[in-house]
Amino acid sequence: MSDNSQPKTVEQKKHADSIKYLYFSRYLMLRYSVVIFLFVNLFWFLILIQYRTWVGIVLSGLVTLFSAAAGIEQLTKMHNRKLDVPVTRYYFWTQIGLNLILAICLFVPIRVQLFPFVTNSDSLYLMLAFLFAGIILAYFCERRIHNIIIGKDKYKKLIETYKKEK
Repeated sequence: MSDNSQPKTVEQKKHADSIKYLYFSRYLMLRYSVVIFLFVNLFWFLILIQYRTWVGIVLSGLVTLFSAAAGIEQLTKMHNRKLDVPVTRYYFWTQIGLNLILAICLFVPIRVQLFPFVTNSDSLYLMLAFLFAGIILAYFCERRIHNIIIGKDKYKKLIETYKKEK
């Protein structure tokens, strides 16, 4: 009789683990996006250290720390089934606002403090494209969080179906 109960508990564990991984997978795009932003902000910070532009160093350092905080929140999703990720949500809205401000700053004299490596119109438009790509990515991530919170993401139905299969 113990032989029958053993596979059942193993199956139950596998089923529970599968559900846990499905919940974790809901946030996969967000996790990768946060890591992309983290490394972009970190590289911007490291480049500005070489140029010794203190306004840019402080700004890029702060946004790098904020993206790291969002990354840490994403790591907790393996054991946390709360739908909302407030730090990540605020981070993405901050990144959108910052990218808009930085795009404007490309055309004013403070550009030298924030982007000393932008030395000609080609690099200026390339930087502008990166900033707008960041805005679009952060916006899609915010929409993804919104859809998870209201239960309109594709994983919601999959998780419910998988729970019923038990």
